[in-house]
Amino acid sequence: MYIKPIKTQQVTENIYAVRTLISNFYIYTNKENTICFDTGYNKIIIKKALRKINIEADSISHIFLTHSDYDHVGGIKVFKNGQVYISSKEEQMITYKKPRLLFIFNKKIKKNYKMLKDGDVIYIGDIKVESLETPGHTMGSMSYLVNDSILFTGDTLSIQNNKIKPFFWLQNMNTRLQKESIKKLLKIDTIKLICTGHSGYLDNGKLR
Repeated sequence: MYIKPIKTQQVTENIYAVRTLISNFYIYTNKENTICFDTGYNKIIIKKALRKINIEADSISHIFLTHSDYDHVGGIKVFKNGQVYISSKEEQMITYKKPRLLFIFNKKIKKNYKMLKDGDVIYIGDIKVESLETPGHTMGSMSYLVNDSILFTGDTLSIQNNKIKPFFWLQNMNTRLQKESIKKLLKIDTIKLICTGHSGYLDNGKLR
């Protein structure tokens, strides 16, 4: 399994990576709005990391979840003002209609959420967020394309030796489907930065 999250740091002028033990979530901010992609987990670690990058939890207005595994959603309660978005196909995972692995279920999200489908676009001021269904890790996994150039993938893919690979197969619900999702993403020729949940980020010069 290739798990190598990066330390909490500023990635670009507008993007911060936040590490919570084994995973990263990402914050995108400009002068008007601050949003995040996943939330990580462990309240104490999240708050400490936010202090390090000088971002207030209450400034997060929107939370876009890539999927419902605990290491990606466990910190939702920290962001009290954040409107949560999740794939409509992932809802079955948080309402106990479909198990994550055999008889193991993901926990319910105890916060109101809005559901997204493939191709939906949300504007938060000047920030454009397009939802892209990328099933495989979970059947409702979603990636997000910001301003047509920055891709947040959660666990849809991993970066190994500067190459894009599927996530660890034992943690996927359907690796074959995940490979198709990766092909779908790599057809988008405007991507300049890919940010993952467990293996850091990749810039345009090394996408392929």
